[in-house]
Amino acid sequence: MTNHSFKTGVSREQPSLLPGRVEDYVDCDNPVRAIEAFVDALDLARLKFRHAGSSGGAGQPPYDPADLLKLYLYGYTNRVRSSRALEREAGRNLELIWLMKQLVPGYRTIATFRQENWKALKAANREFVLMLRQLDLVGGEVVAIDGAFFDGNASKASIKTQRKLAKRLAEIEQEIEAYGAALEANDSAEAERPSAGGDGDGGELAQKVAALMARRATLQADLARLEESGQTQLSRTDADARLLSKNGQVVAGYNVQIAVDDKHKLIAASEVVNDGNDSDQLHSMAKAAKDELGVESLTALADTGYYNGTTLKACEVDGIVA
Repeated sequence: MTNHSFKTGVSREQPSLLPGRVEDYVDCDNPVRAIEAFVDALDLARLKFRHAGSSGGAGQPPYDPADLLKLYLYGYTNRVRSSRALEREAGRNLELIWLMKQLVPGYRTIATFRQENWKALKAANREFVLMLRQLDLVGGEVVAIDGAFFDGNASKASIKTQRKLAKRLAEIEQEIEAYGAALEANDSAEAERPSAGGDGDGGELAQKVAALMARRATLQADLARLEESGQTQLSRTDADARLLSKNGQVVAGYNVQIAVDDKHKLIAASEVVNDGNDSDQLHSMAKAAKDELGVESLTALADTGYYNGTTLKACEVDGIVA
């Protein structure tokens, strides 16, 4: 009988001979070092990050926005989107332990940082593009533009269109009329038999009518909000999410537009819109890329879904060859 040998691990009882510094676990060319260098070079107060340049007040001091920005960028580059997942990774991931210096912010802190610093995060993105220009990593001659659907924090059923709301409102109006007629019939029957004392149906019907009236008021308020905003869809769980459709694909979320520089395939500009049609996006995205790259002229490539005479004319006026 042949004896097979297998690789064996180190006994957990053996005294640790591992490197004594966290620094030794992160190679000199590890991407987290680039994140650290980039954030440390930013003027976060100028970019208007919350708490930047603050020494904190009474009580527990806040987290340094530089540390939270490093955590956010690490999650962005490693596709860790959830605040809870980032909290877990900060406590067990050696790269993040190094980057965060063993700080482990709670998921609410991480989520609040993103919400309160959205404009500042976009400003930091512009600084990154400027850095790419200084390092000659973008060509600034040709960009390719395309969009992708991303799921929002809402289900398809939770997003109501103006047509659906109006249809449901009409149905409720009919139900109210039907229950109203039933209440009148019940009252007439009780009037003819005053000694009977009623059978309780009137009270039950009245409760149903009251519930329908409340639902009608909610639908009317939703329709009024849509009319005031000029939108055609409403989401109660994710205010910016919309039902988007392209090539038979329906998503409750957003249309993410990106412009990619041709030289090293780096993103020069990006924007999130809630319009499922790309035909109105060409000029705005090409102009954003042109401004970010700081060039006088630009060639923008896109598929035929972006074809629109008005936007093509606007591109021509702004020195963009589409």
